[in-house]
Amino acid sequence: MYRDPIGYRIKTMSNLMKRSINKIFGFHNPDRATLMHTWIIGFIQEREEKNIDTFQKDIEKEFSINRSTTSEMIKLMCKKGMIKRVTVSHDARLKKIVLTEQSREFNLRVDSEMQKFHQQLVVGLTQEEIDTFIHVADKLVENIKNRL
Repeated sequence: MYRDPIGYRIKTMSNLMKRSINKIFGFHNPDRATLMHTWIIGFIQEREEKNIDTFQKDIEKEFSINRSTTSEMIKLMCKKGMIKRVTVSHDARLKKIVLTEQSREFNLRVDSEMQKFHQQLVVGLTQEEIDTFIHVADKLVENIKNRL
């Protein structure tokens, strides 16, 4: 079987990152946030700080996940008290997603650990190498999206 040299490394990095972050935060506990929940909380908080409302479609687009997966994730995050869905004044059908105080506190604790993790991740890399990796990874993402 052909083992794609790029896809294989991406999957390996993904597995290792997930295991490492789960070890740091204990995400394996089903009552806690998952890594994806953490990223979504950070995404919503960044948008809230810029006074930008966040809707389900924004999460779908940002993380390249499908509608049904996003919907189930949002339901679970609401159930766990991480986020709330709030009706917007201009359209009663739309529900923006806002963070709870619990999520804001969680994000503060997670942020410093994620910064430490990032520093560990880029040890030995120059800024040019980091920029090149990001550029190439973005191109790979676009290539995959164009194939869907």
